[in-house]
Amino acid sequence: MESISLSAQRRERGPKRSVRTLRHQGMIPAVLYGREVGNILIQVPTKELEKIITEHSIGTTLINLDIANGEERDPYLVMCREIQRDPIRRDLLHADFFQIVLTEEIETEVPVVLVGEAPGLKEEGILQHMLRRVEISCLPTQMPEHLEVDISSLHMGDQVTVEDIEAPEGVQIMSEPDSVIAMIVAPVYEEEEEEEELDEEDLLEAEEAEDEGEEGEQGEE
Repeated sequence: MESISLSAQRRERGPKRSVRTLRHQGMIPAVLYGREVGNILIQVPTKELEKIITEHSIGTTLINLDIANGEERDPYLVMCREIQRDPIRRDLLHADFFQIVLTEEIETEVPVVLVGEAPGLKEEGILQHMLRRVEISCLPTQMPEHLEVDISSLHMGDQVTVEDIEAPEGVQIMSEPDSVIAMIVAPVYEEEEEEEELDEEDLLEAEEAEDEGEEGEQGEE
């Protein structure tokens, strides 16, 4: 199981303006929680955390969190459970870290990766990837970065569900077994209504017929 390092510092709870000042200094507020540590308010470098999020799956990567506490440093093995971003600028705003105990099972979500080439695609079918993450339970040392699902036998109308996943040893899948992960569906063609348009000759003929009708009415008068 891969683990990476992240530095942090303890912080005190303060007003919103202090949080804004913190972000301007290249840090974001965060919290570390767990059965053994309670809740510890910390701050972490924005660029370091952004790099971890970009290069790793935050729900499956163990992080060696090194918290500066005055002249001392407190090491914790953690996992990033949640991040918050600005809804418009997508800047990091906050992060939650959960303390990991290597001898205790944890529940988390891991990505589902589709492997193989479905024959249904050559049958003009469309692949729909419905479920992209599944819940699992396992020891931290047995946690996979992702789970693979083979779609090489899928024809038109076929599907794979959670129960089709072959979980590694020590990993228990917690998601509903009948949840659909991927399926091959037929393309939908919209029937276009053909509008009948008169060509130039038809228009001329219609105008001439109308003129003749008007002349006939005048002659009768």
